[in-house]
This record gives sequence, structure tokens and C-alpha cells, in this order.
Amino acid sequence: MLNVYLNNKNKALSSLPVLVGHLAILIFIVVLGLAPSPSGASLPVSIVVNSSVGISELSLKDVRAIFTMKKRLWADGKGVQVFVLPDNDGVHKQFCIKVLGVFPRQLESVWYRLVYSGTGNAPVEVGSEQELLDRVANTEGAIGYIQSVSENDKTKIITIK
Repeated sequence: MLNVYLNNKNKALSSLPVLVGHLAILIFIVVLGLAPSPSGASLPVSIVVNSSVGISELSLKDVRAIFTMKKRLWADGKGVQVFVLPDNDGVHKQFCIKVLGVFPRQLESVWYRLVYSGTGNAPVEVGSEQELLDRVANTEGAIGYIQSVSENDKTKIITIK
């Protein structure tokens, strides 16, 4: 019985270097996957509002409240209209993770609860950044996010304080 135990122990110890090698490769692949890509997805996302919105900065708490549809009015009492990109859009994913600190599915879950419980509405989903920018520009009290910073006389970029 002791011989069987010792043989199995020796086999386990002899395969340890192979196991360590496989683990090192796995760690390398994971780290490589987490590295920022040189594509446009690594550019910062900016929050854009209609020029009628009388603010130039928002707290992170307010940004989260607006995009989870909990804050429905601006400080001046005007309604907030939220525009977002589709869940599978890279800019939307980056905005959710890096700005809001949630995964896109978590944010979508919050919207579904509001809609199905009858306590609120989901934001308006648009097909592209250009459409989002156009809708924000032409909707009083509107807010959205874009990666390509392009202000005009109808929109402005706000900062998070």
C-alpha cells in the first residue's frame, strides 16, 4: 500500500513542471487579452448633451443616475432624454465598464426592470454615434455618449467631476 502511495506521489511531482508551464502560458494569454488594443476602442468616451442643458459638468453619481433612468429631470426642471448605442457596440461597452462601472447586461437589466414594473422607461437606442449625436443635438434636454469628440453649436461635451 505504501509503494502505491509513493509511486503516485512521484508521478505527481514529476508532472509539476509541465503543470507550471501550462499555467504560465494561460496567465500570459489572459494578460495579453486584457492589454489595451491600438484600435479606436481604447479612445476615451465623452458625454455629450444638448446645448439647452445648463451644466458643464456632472458628478459620477449623477451620470449613473441618469443612465440608469433614475434621474429624470435636470436641475432647471426640464426632462432628461437619454440616448444610447446598442449593447453590442464597442463604445457602449466601454462607456458601461469604464464610466458607469457596470457591464452592459447589468445596465440593460436595470432598464428592463423599470419598463416591466411600469415605473419608468428605457433610454432611446440609436444605431450609430452619428445618429446619437444628431438626436442629442435636436432634442432639448438630451444626453448621450460618443467616442469621436465633435461639438457643434447644438451640443456640448460635459466633464465628470
